[in-house]
Amino acid sequence: MLTLSDSPADENAWVAVMLNLEANDIFRSVLDTLRTGVYIVDEDRRILFWNDGAEEISGFPRQEVVGRFCRENILVHCDENNRIVCSKACPLTDTMRDGKPRSVELYLRHKEGFRVPVSVRAVPLKDQDGHIIGAAESFEKRAVAENPDHHRHRVTGEECLGEDASLADRDFLLARLGASLTSFVERHIPFSIVRIQIDRWEDWEARHGHLAAKSMLSVVGQTLRNALRPVDAVGRWDEDGFLAIIAQCSAEVVESVGALLEKIVECAEIEWWGDRLSVTVTLGGASAEPGDGVESILQRAEESLELGGINSGDCVPST
Repeated sequence: MLTLSDSPADENAWVAVMLNLEANDIFRSVLDTLRTGVYIVDEDRRILFWNDGAEEISGFPRQEVVGRFCRENILVHCDENNRIVCSKACPLTDTMRDGKPRSVELYLRHKEGFRVPVSVRAVPLKDQDGHIIGAAESFEKRAVAENPDHHRHRVTGEECLGEDASLADRDFLLARLGASLTSFVERHIPFSIVRIQIDRWEDWEARHGHLAAKSMLSVVGQTLRNALRPVDAVGRWDEDGFLAIIAQCSAEVVESVGALLEKIVECAEIEWWGDRLSVTVTLGGASAEPGDGVESILQRAEESLELGGINSGDCVPST
């Protein structure tokens, strides 16, 4: 992880490195290969540098980005309420205006359309006379489904099934659900499940076509996977729905987790024949209770979904 300190000494050292990138191949090579995304803009917000980490997290190769202006909304940063921040509340712009470093949590749009939760850090770049001549931003993936119970239990064995980045299928989710219930009984490790249903999916598919629907389902699934931690599991549950199993998540927390998942999914979109398409979702949640079996906890989640979901009243017509 690239750490950018608020202390003047550390910040000046960082600025010195940035200003000498062209002249110092060693520092440039180090920044190039960091897994943390790093990019640099000049005073006009033209992108001068885009490292390997930025390519990996965003999906945009440097040849498609360097030389362009970040105000072109390449990453389309938005906050948790789906407000685009690139034009009105851009951390780079604010940092260049007042010279103060900033740390914010946002969602960027991957080149393929899905949303990625990121922690963003912006610092100003100054010349030897102290004049601001640009800014640097670092960003790295984060999980939105963190909760107060996260550090209370050490996760081992069956809780670590499926820690790859791919989506689980229904059979895996059922096996994982059974394993989680066993851990709940034997070791009192709490967990919750969240059903995510795309609103009016048949109408959406009829309007935009099967290929657009297939692409949208992939984007929603990847957005959910990015939002969760490696110890969580998420996959397709049926034609227009997903199921997430959230480890170390108690009943007091599942509502807030569901609210965050809803917002990030509704930030995701695909480009289709010149249009940007998105969906809205309804969520239903349930937490493990004594005496639960697979069917009972799934039934409670479905009942929550049918009653309007975790955030009833938030559903709006889909795009």
